[in-house]
Amino acid sequence: MTITKNTSFFMRYKRVCILLLVLLSGVIACVGLFTMASDTVQLNPEIDTRPKVSARTISPIDYQTTLQLSGVFKPAEQTDIAFELSGKVASLHPSFVVGGIVKQGDLLATLDPFDYKTQVLEKQASFALAQAHLSEELAKAEVAKKEWANSAHIPALALREPQVASAQAQLKAAKASLSLAEKNLSRTQYFAPYDALIATRSVGLGQVISKGEMLGQIVNLSYGEIHIPIAGFEQPFIPALPANNVQVHSDNVQRQGILTRHTGQFNDVTRMAYYIVKVNDPYALNSQEEPLYFGQFLAVNIPGKILKNVIKVPQEWVKNQTLWLLNTDGTLVKNSVTVVREEHGFALLKAPTGINHQIVTQLPEYPQSGMQVKRWPHDTQLAERGDKQ
Repeated sequence: MTITKNTSFFMRYKRVCILLLVLLSGVIACVGLFTMASDTVQLNPEIDTRPKVSARTISPIDYQTTLQLSGVFKPAEQTDIAFELSGKVASLHPSFVVGGIVKQGDLLATLDPFDYKTQVLEKQASFALAQAHLSEELAKAEVAKKEWANSAHIPALALREPQVASAQAQLKAAKASLSLAEKNLSRTQYFAPYDALIATRSVGLGQVISKGEMLGQIVNLSYGEIHIPIAGFEQPFIPALPANNVQVHSDNVQRQGILTRHTGQFNDVTRMAYYIVKVNDPYALNSQEEPLYFGQFLAVNIPGKILKNVIKVPQEWVKNQTLWLLNTDGTLVKNSVTVVREEHGFALLKAPTGINHQIVTQLPEYPQSGMQVKRWPHDTQLAERGDKQ
C-alpha cells in the first residue's frame, strides 16, 4: 500500500516538473525571438529615400556690365592736298610716298618760286612808287594851303584834296597787291597740316600742275575712330557719353579708347546703331605703345552701365526663365525670375524680394515643386563654412 502511494506521488511530481520545463522553454524561446527581432530592427533601420541636391546662398550685388563689341578702325580725317597756284613741282619730301609718315609742319612739296618772286619785286616797286606819289601830293597840298591862307573861301581842288585822296587809294591798292604777291610766294610751299600718313600721291618731281590739281591724299594720325555697330538689345547698357576706359585690342596689341558719340544713323538692313570709339595717337608717334593701323578689325570692350541689386548665376542654372530654390523646410521651390542680362556665361537676374531661400545648383532627375530633398553632406559642410566666414 505504501509503495503504491509513493509511486503515485512521484508520477504527479514528474508531470509538474515536465510542465514547468515546457513553460520555461517557451518563455526562453519567446525571449530569444524578441531579442532576434530587436537585432533585426537595429540592423535594418528605415531607409531615407529623399533625393540629394546641392544648393548655394548667393547674395545680390551691383554688377558692372561689359559690352564686347568689334569694328573697323578708320581715319577720323582725310585731306586731299593741292597747291592754290599753278607751276612746276620743284621738290618733294622724301617721305611723300604711299605709306610714308610726316610730322606736322614738314615741307611736303614746293613749286618753282621764280615767277612768284618776280611778282613780289614788281609789287614792291609799285608800292614804293605809290608811297612817293602820295608824299608828293601831300607836299603840294601843304604848299597850296599856305598860298590860300588869306582867302575866306578855299576850294577843295585848290588844296589838292582830290589828288591826295587818289594817291592814298593808289597806295592802298599797291599795298594789297604786294601782300597778295607775298602770299602767293608763300603758297609755293605746302606744309603738312598735321601728323599724317601719305595715303596716295599723284604728282611727280618736275611736273607742271594747274591751280587746285591734287597732289595726293593724307590721313590725320592725331587720332583714329573705330566704327562699332551695336544691336538694339545692347543699347540699354551703353554708358553716358563720353565714356573713358574703353579697351581696344588686336592680337597682342592693347590700347585705351574713348566712346565719344553716336553717328545718328542706323543700318537699313540690320537696324544696328553705329557708335564711335576714339583712339589717340594710333600709330604711336608720340609714345612707346604698340601701333594700331587703319583698316584693322579691332575688338572693343566697353564698360557698360552698373546693374543694381542683381544675382549672378551660371546660365545653365536658369531654364525657361525659372530657377529652383531650396526652402527652409527642405522642399524644392520653382521660382520665376527676370533675366536682366547674359554675359560671359552668366545670367544676371533681378533679385527676388522677400525670399530667403538657397539656389539649387544640382537638381534630382525629376524635380517637382514641394519635393522633399536633402543636401549632400559635403555641400552642407561647405555651406556651414561659408556661413561662418
